[in-house]
Amino acid sequence: MTEDGSLPGTGGRLQRNPDVVLREEDEDGALLFNPDTSEVRVLNATGLFVWRMCDGVSEDDLVSALSAAFDSVPPGRVREDVDRFVCDLLASGFMGRAPGG
Repeated sequence: MTEDGSLPGTGGRLQRNPDVVLREEDEDGALLFNPDTSEVRVLNATGLFVWRMCDGVSEDDLVSALSAAFDSVPPGRVREDVDRFVCDLLASGFMGRAPGG
């Protein structure tokens, strides 16, 4: 996040980096490999859920979908976790922003 609390590069919808390779290990998680940087990210079931949704979706849409799917988690916590996860994937090139709104 930036100093004002916003996500870097806000303004477009989230888009997975098409070069990133997803390897699903089991129903509880997966691995992402970014061949541009040789970085790997381990995803738990929630991270995999978010990754699958990140194809032209906004953070608000992600928060709504996660809140509905995991209704035992407080909405404020969902927002914080989504922001942190998205910020990491944006900063490391696993995803970017599609042009436009």
